[in-house]
Amino acid sequence: MNIDLKGLKLAIIGGNSPCKQILEILLGPGLKELSPEVIVVADTLKQAEGIKYAREKGVLTTTDYNEVCSLSGIDVILKLKNDEILGCMLEKVNTERVSIFDLTSYRAMSFLNFLKAEEGKIKIKRRIQANKIDKNEILALLDHFLTQVQKNAEQENQYLKVEREGLLEMEKEMSQIIQGSMIPTFIINNEHILTHWNRACEELTGHNAYELVGTDRQWVPFRSAKRPTMADVIVGGMSEQEVTKYYGSAWRKSALIKEAYEAEEFFPHLGENGKWIFFTAAPIKSPDGKVMGAIETLKDLTEDKKTQEELELQDKELSRLYEKYKKSEVKYRSLFNNNPNPIFIIDRQTLEILDVNHRVEEEYGYSKTELLGMDFLDIGDKSDETIKEGLDGLARKNSILFTKKKHFKKNKQSFFVNVKVVTATYSHRDVLIASATDITESVEKETQLIQAGKLATLGTMAAGMAHEINQPLNVIQICADLILKMIKKGLKIPDDEMVMMANDIIENVARAAGVIKHVRDFARQSERDLKKLVINDPINDVFKVLGHQLMVHSIKVDLDLDPDIPQIRAEHNRLEQVFINLVTNAIDSMDEKAEKAKTTENDDVSVEKTLQIKTYAQEDCVVTKVSDTGLGMTDEVKRKIFEPFFTTKETGKGTGLGTSISFGIIKDYGGTIDIKSVYGNGATFIIKFPAIE
Repeated sequence: MNIDLKGLKLAIIGGNSPCKQILEILLGPGLKELSPEVIVVADTLKQAEGIKYAREKGVLTTTDYNEVCSLSGIDVILKLKNDEILGCMLEKVNTERVSIFDLTSYRAMSFLNFLKAEEGKIKIKRRIQANKIDKNEILALLDHFLTQVQKNAEQENQYLKVEREGLLEMEKEMSQIIQGSMIPTFIINNEHILTHWNRACEELTGHNAYELVGTDRQWVPFRSAKRPTMADVIVGGMSEQEVTKYYGSAWRKSALIKEAYEAEEFFPHLGENGKWIFFTAAPIKSPDGKVMGAIETLKDLTEDKKTQEELELQDKELSRLYEKYKKSEVKYRSLFNNNPNPIFIIDRQTLEILDVNHRVEEEYGYSKTELLGMDFLDIGDKSDETIKEGLDGLARKNSILFTKKKHFKKNKQSFFVNVKVVTATYSHRDVLIASATDITESVEKETQLIQAGKLATLGTMAAGMAHEINQPLNVIQICADLILKMIKKGLKIPDDEMVMMANDIIENVARAAGVIKHVRDFARQSERDLKKLVINDPINDVFKVLGHQLMVHSIKVDLDLDPDIPQIRAEHNRLEQVFINLVTNAIDSMDEKAEKAKTTENDDVSVEKTLQIKTYAQEDCVVTKVSDTGLGMTDEVKRKIFEPFFTTKETGKGTGLGTSISFGIIKDYGGTIDIKSVYGNGATFIIKFPAIE
């Protein structure tokens, strides 16, 4: 640091210990020849060391930073305090006339060493200019001066060494945060060299970090020829005309992030058929406002474009990571806190929450103080043991994704999230970094679709329900008619016959009420609360409403349900819907085969109709086989059977949503479904769910 102190007029902001040391030199006799003048010292703390010393020396002091910014005649402002509000005030200062020196702890030490060196030089000059010169005294002064300079240099070098080690550690932690993010992200420096390319970016583009990091080839995954990425635009400080030259009308200034640009564009070279990408780039700045690089985040909009669904830019804050790039805790904290997704840092052994970003406080309603020390599992559904089991089995340097998990805000309001967890090192301890993405809206839409499927299924069940209710009503009617006739004839009904008829009425009323209750429970919209259950139970409930329908269609039912089968984690209501769909499809297939046999042969031909359902345990799975002797499926039908709206039925006789909804339900519970079928020889559906140990 080299400043001309002669006649310099200074203002100091921040009255801490370095302030007092600086004042002692500036106001002392050592720099008298240079006549530096301290105009004002400012700090909100009136009892700070520097403020008290300034008052003792008759220097103006103030607690209002605005007063410093409005004073005239100041050449230099020494800023010893780090305060965001102060930064906004200093932006009003005319920097063409007033120089602002932001003195961090290292730069404050360097400035003090500079003042001491100036004192030493002036002291030597005084002795040289004296009437009587003592060479030995001058040599001693020079030796002391050089020793002091060397000592200062060693002190600064040691400080820089320690600071560098700290910065390397923080850089490592910052890289882990970026790598753990589910948002594709890359960073370039002020020379357009790529420094970070996270795993999500690798998955999106198909290009690995080791191919690109350390080069200026960040354009390669997106373009067939070299062209600036949006991050290059930010670093290059391009004018709006230049940006328009490359991006046309597809770009705009971010409404959320100062100095950030965003755009949406189709990249034909991404993936097999190209991808629509929404991307945002923001500058990375040093404490003095200099652009040191840029960060760019990407979001794949391809599926939204294909389905023409309403596009809600709920993750428009993808780039909100930080504006200032500081080689200190500020840099790490800015990246962490400005991530658009809630991030938790969790102790790997105890699952205790060690740190959270600001987004967690906004989304969950807790303060940071309330969350620190809390068990991470306490913010979720405690009855869902899959997260704890998954985290216990997570290997080092691996990651795991939990989908559609229920979390709770402080006010007990529930919402659904996807949780991506990666292993990392944080402050020299093994931790888990968990990033949560709110998917409540998509889960609600899925629930509505499943509910619509259930209501459609009720129509199929109507005939069976009518029969199941009519039978007990007939018994009640017969008993009532007999009682009425006996009364009209004046005959006494024996007590034992009255008891028998009363029991018949009670039994059949209970039977009818049970059918109605079952239908009502089935029709009710189910919540996503996974519970332990035996898969035989929803299978048996299917025949409470479809038993009569199977009998009417002359279908033989062969149930082989293992009574000792292990439990699974699912929802009774939704699994019943899956099996109702499979059984009704089997009925239709066997009827269709019988109709075709009559058409091609004769009306008296008899076709075997058998529905077989078998459950059993296999290794760590619970297996259910649903087989029929129906028409079966061609290879083409098997490929398309789980696609939404695909159906082999005539127009008006099926939506094609049943099998698609069933596939989604099975997948949600960690299950799989396979089909074995040869056209003309029936079909077998094999469903597997993970068993609970």
